Amino acid sequence: MEGCPLKNSEADDRQAAMRVVDANANRAGEGLRTLEDYARLVREDAAATVWLKQLRHGLAESLESLGRGERLRARSTQDDAGTDVHANRELKRDDLASIVPAACERVLQSLRNLEEFSKLLPIPASSAFKQLRYQAYDVLAQLELRWLAGQVLTAEQQLYLLIDCSLPLDDFRSHLSRLADAGVDLFQLRDKAAEGSRLMSYARAAVDVLKDHSARLIVNDRLDVALACGAAGVHLGQDDLSLADARRVAMGRLWIGVSTHSLAQAIKAEQGGADYIGCGPTFPSKTKSFDAFAGTEFLRQAAVSVSIPVFAIGGITSDNLEQVLEAGCQRIAVSGAIHHAGHPIEAARQLKERVSRRKKVR
Repeated sequence: MEGCPLKNSEADDRQAAMRVVDANANRAGEGLRTLEDYARLVREDAAATVWLKQLRHGLAESLESLGRGERLRARSTQDDAGTDVHANRELKRDDLASIVPAACERVLQSLRNLEEFSKLLPIPASSAFKQLRYQAYDVLAQLELRWLAGQVLTAEQQLYLLIDCSLPLDDFRSHLSRLADAGVDLFQLRDKAAEGSRLMSYARAAVDVLKDHSARLIVNDRLDVALACGAAGVHLGQDDLSLADARRVAMGRLWIGVSTHSLAQAIKAEQGGADYIGCGPTFPSKTKSFDAFAGTEFLRQAAVSVSIPVFAIGGITSDNLEQVLEAGCQRIAVSGAIHHAGHPIEAARQLKERVSRRKKVR
């Protein structure tokens, strides 16, 4: 009779709900895979690839309780009234970057539908989808901001130099520019003794100088200074601000590096969302004292176990560099090898040539 709603049985309701769940599970998975391929193959962003893979695996785990068989039985593409309905913007993308927001929205909308319609099923999956949705909100927002800002470490960024605030500011600027010209890719401003105002002055000077170079600045420990001065990243030790808190505050605006001293710490940093890790100490260092040394064996382990960029650190010089390269680590972080050299600019140039040459060979 016209105007009277159809009354479905409980079984029909379950079937309909499962059909919606199946469609949105597929849609969310497709969206995440699209973003993962963009991260891996277009941006070559190893850290983002890990984050997206974690979301995809989280989706798969949340779906396990629903039962794949029942989902498949509920699937009926031929009866889907929306398969032939397309908005004009769905049929075209302006460029590669336009794929990202579309895929992000697809994932978030699908997770919301999964949360709502799974409430109609006698399986407690709704809370899992809710938690996954909140996680996706943060991760996808960070990724969009990260890619908009071009914040991705490249394969060419291999030579990382630790610097401090000891030089007069004008000399610091000039020296930094010459080192960048010589091949230093990343500078880490690390000076535990410097007051906040002095550290900020040097950080801003470094960011200003490096605007004319491909090299970028990373600030040790001080997330506030890194954000305020416009640095590319922040580097955290094992006892500094947690990686999760740093990511939450930075919201994709900074690379976040983590010092690691064991394979377990390296894997934890990657899973926690680090953009890169420093692995060491590799050798005894004149810059910093350690009770124990992870050595080149740690580099070998990290090279095959971690997909994000790995920088060997600790006592690396031109004399022992070959041991680092033979361990499979193509990126190095140094201090004394350049600062204590008779000709620092030439030392930087030679180190960069050696790591770049080995990368081409391997």
